[in-house]
Amino acid sequence: MAAPDPFGISIEELPSGGWSVLACCFDPFNTGQRTHRISRASRVLMNLRRDGWSCWWCSEPVPEFRRGDARYCCEGCRKRAARQRRSQAVMISRSESLSLGPLIPHA
Repeated sequence: MAAPDPFGISIEELPSGGWSVLACCFDPFNTGQRTHRISRASRVLMNLRRDGWSCWWCSEPVPEFRRGDARYCCEGCRKRAARQRRSQAVMISRSESLSLGPLIPHA
């Protein structure tokens, strides 16, 4: 899948503390990119209003060229978060298996 056009939207912080998201919707050949840019711009604006669109791992701002549903600023943060989730899942499953005790078959 191709990455979003880095010049497709423009994000600016307003002096009042709000956000301005401008989507470039020029589509001379009617390729359907207009609809995608508008939906991406609305998703980016929703992310900005919620938490300033910051990375879930390192709390740095997510770059403008990332997809609208991006949670992490880069692949490294995404992979580190996945490794942590996997290690926590393994620790939980080990502690549950230790607390169950020996398995006795039903007669």
